Amino acid sequence: MTLNREVLSASEAVYDGCQEQPIDLDISLPDYCPDIQRVLKCQVIPCIASRNVSGDRLEIEGTYTVRVYYLDAAGSRVRCYTTEGTYLSSATLKRSVEQARIYASAHMEYLNCRPTSPRRLDIHGAFSVCARVYGRSDFEVLSSIEGEGLEQQQGTFSYIACTGFSQQPFTVEDSLQLPSSKLPAEMILRTQAAVVLQKVEPMQGQVMAVGEVRLRILYTPVEEGTQPESMDYELPFTQPLDCAGMQEQAQCQVQISVSGVEVQVHADFSGESTTFETRVRLFACVTCYAPQSVQILKDAYSCRYEMQITRSQKTLESLSALIDDSCMHRFRVECDSHLKQVLDLWCEPCTVSASVENGEVQFRGKLTVCVLALNEENQPFYFERASEFTCSKPVEAEGETRCFAQAQQLGVSYHLVGSAMEIGVEIGLSAAVFSLQPCAFITNLTEDETHPRTQDRAAALCIYFAKSGEDLWEIARRYCTSVQAIREENGIEGDRVEERCMLLIPM
Repeated sequence: MTLNREVLSASEAVYDGCQEQPIDLDISLPDYCPDIQRVLKCQVIPCIASRNVSGDRLEIEGTYTVRVYYLDAAGSRVRCYTTEGTYLSSATLKRSVEQARIYASAHMEYLNCRPTSPRRLDIHGAFSVCARVYGRSDFEVLSSIEGEGLEQQQGTFSYIACTGFSQQPFTVEDSLQLPSSKLPAEMILRTQAAVVLQKVEPMQGQVMAVGEVRLRILYTPVEEGTQPESMDYELPFTQPLDCAGMQEQAQCQVQISVSGVEVQVHADFSGESTTFETRVRLFACVTCYAPQSVQILKDAYSCRYEMQITRSQKTLESLSALIDDSCMHRFRVECDSHLKQVLDLWCEPCTVSASVENGEVQFRGKLTVCVLALNEENQPFYFERASEFTCSKPVEAEGETRCFAQAQQLGVSYHLVGSAMEIGVEIGLSAAVFSLQPCAFITNLTEDETHPRTQDRAAALCIYFAKSGEDLWEIARRYCTSVQAIREENGIEGDRVEERCMLLIPM
């Protein structure tokens, strides 16, 4: 007996977890920063710069930016102190892998900021670096057998699997001008960037990604006694992203995250500070998916001996859908009745989870809206409100599924209604939906020559009364003959008996 085998390639999760990174800072303000009267908001923005796997070790490196918004000693102007730090997060994988697929994100856990004096700050907190790492997992299955007296039932197992993965950093740079209606800038208070992919075009060995970076800059004007001003810009980009295994007709998922924003105020030819020299660092992850098919042996028996079949249980992830869309979340916020003017409005990074329910991907998440405003005495103040959101997108997926989702704020708007704010947040949503396919593959079989099968040779044919829908394979196995022999003897074309009838079984 000859056993022929095929190799089935799949992905195995070798790590799925989070590592907490502490933040403990005792800060003395530099000389160029005025004294603190009151802290308005302390914000930490963690970013991931690189992610690597060496053997069974995962290492993620990045930076975090600390921004402290506060009122100066007079209590009339918003100031900002900014500092940066670096971190290294490491974890041990279940096993060593080559060409690992790494998906990572960072989000805040908690943060406390306390001024201990007009020029000192005590900051304690933590953020989590979460990662999923996949490695290639190959295993052999029987595809066919050859030998005397052997019958086999073959089939094709089809699924959509990852065929390529790549990571690539790139930058988007530009000199951004302030319009003549805006006051020249003295210093940057806050920046926020979001990436919007407009087109993803797979090609041989690479993907062309077309999109834009939506950048918001909050700055302090040079003129004394003025309040912060904001500007919104759109920075277009067209970026080729290499990915071995990419084909023109493949499905691909491109995830681009912001790993850093650098904005410097520069003077123009007239000497006024009306130019922002901008450099946005981006990090792209490209995953390629393509249909895979493997010929497998579904069942077998011997007409001569009893046969022992060894099966191996496997659950494979097969891509069902890729979602890249957005939704609007609208809600009402009751605010201070003394609110006179909104200076700036933004959202903290969103948290989101997703599941497939009744033919739809249900996104559920939470966001925090941050408001910097003026009261009736023209004094700045700050408040924030949390809001939960839901959104659904249609999807074609059957059986048990697994869904990985991400969300980001693409834009935020507001409308004052008395002492309340009507807020609208555009949320970018992306998700990969996988169907879980449990299968039992035949990995080995043997004939037991000590247990021969008995065959009635007294007659050339045996009469069998078959029921409607009965499987010819099971009948042939029972009588130690072949499906083809039963078909030819009875003029049957399919694999089942269409209606109750009498069959002649060749012996």
